[in-house]
Amino acid sequence: MRGSPLLIGLGAGATSALLYAAAASGSPLALLLLYAAPLPILIAAAGWRHLAGLVATVFGAACLAVVVGPKTALYFTIAVGLPSWWLAYLALLARPGEGGVVEWYPPGRLVLWCAAIGALLVAASIPLVATSLEEYRAALRELFTKGFEARSGTPGLVPEADAKPLIELMTALAPSMAAGFWTASSLFNLWLAARIVRASGRLVRPWPDLRRITFPNKAFIGLFGGFAGSLLPDLAGLVAELFAGTFLMAFALLGLAVVHVVTQATPARGLILVAVYGMLVLQPWILLFLAGLGVAEQIFGVRRRFGGPPGGPPATATANLP
Repeated sequence: MRGSPLLIGLGAGATSALLYAAAASGSPLALLLLYAAPLPILIAAAGWRHLAGLVATVFGAACLAVVVGPKTALYFTIAVGLPSWWLAYLALLARPGEGGVVEWYPPGRLVLWCAAIGALLVAASIPLVATSLEEYRAALRELFTKGFEARSGTPGLVPEADAKPLIELMTALAPSMAAGFWTASSLFNLWLAARIVRASGRLVRPWPDLRRITFPNKAFIGLFGGFAGSLLPDLAGLVAELFAGTFLMAFALLGLAVVHVVTQATPARGLILVAVYGMLVLQPWILLFLAGLGVAEQIFGVRRRFGGPPGGPPATATANLP
């Protein structure tokens, strides 16, 4: 995979802009296209350094400004371009350590950045919808109600008498779920981009042992601060809920790393991991259990009892620093 950062950035920006524009078509694949839009920029920035990611962001926004409009270009820049560039930049951030060893940016901190950005992006979209909590929830309630009405003739639809409680539940959970899903999709896109770039031989950073990710102690601020702040009135409480939801997702990932370590000497490890990942898809409530396990790891160091120190030595490489 050869090419100059400029050409790669132009191609990645055009591809990302096309995915973002196609997401507005309203097709069944629209949401999938929207969450896939950051991937080309991440690949460009991870494989050809962050300047290629900046070129992709600027060119993608320019394309959308010309074809669709400046407002869409602005949304693309804020929601797709800049977050993707920043995450890739951090992933390749490194500094000289002791004995000439290169210390790379910790993957655990990348997880926390994804959580923070996911909450901030959803929070930034709130003023576009409403200026108060009640107005915001009313807008969501109306959206979900119209969705039920549009599918009123669908077989197996929840009866109308039971639809109202479900709509209220969806209204309450939708913002946090959107932020959490953005966090999860960002992590997946970052992982996939790194795998693609690694397969091409352009990934300068050695692949980290994801089972040993660690969080700084300040990670508790995002989690417990979010839960405490959710008691605040009006939109301030809603924004805090977003951070609580995304940091809950981050600690669930830490809990998943714990599961990988504590089962490494178990003969049924493969079956256990398949069951856990299957439940994540079929029964998402298991995220709460994994998040609790992640909190226990952060406080007590659960992995030390099963696989040595949780953090492990810093990754090393001889490649040029980004």
